[in-house]
Amino acid sequence: MWGREMRAGLAFVIAALLIGQGFRDWRRSHEKSFRDLVQDLEQRDACARPSTAPDSASADSSPPRPRTHREMPVGRIDPNRASAPELTRLPGIGPALAARIVADRGQNGLFRSPEALLRVRGIGPKTLERIRAFLSFPGAAGGDSLTGF
Repeated sequence: MWGREMRAGLAFVIAALLIGQGFRDWRRSHEKSFRDLVQDLEQRDACARPSTAPDSASADSSPPRPRTHREMPVGRIDPNRASAPELTRLPGIGPALAARIVADRGQNGLFRSPEALLRVRGIGPKTLERIRAFLSFPGAAGGDSLTGF
């Protein structure tokens, strides 16, 4: 009736469904511990990074409220000199898109304005508006790719 391959395929599908259901059940029962773990890691990360805001001389000794990823300041980045890891600090720019920006810069030359970034596949008007406030185009004076505000 059914060949060896059909039985093996059916056994694989059944096993995958059972494993998937088991993982779903396990994830539901451990959801709170995952949230706690993520929150703890975000707090440690926020405390480990130096703050760019001026210190307020407050009398209370409570630890500062950890900032979320979206609140983290990134400074201004010159896309003409920034490396791929530096570009990933921009909101919405991941490693792949940062690599495409660096590759495009190498192939087509410097970006003269923020709008020139639209030539990079993956950067559209929405992404450009999200990162525009964090971009700096200081000219050919040299220096660091990360500039102050």
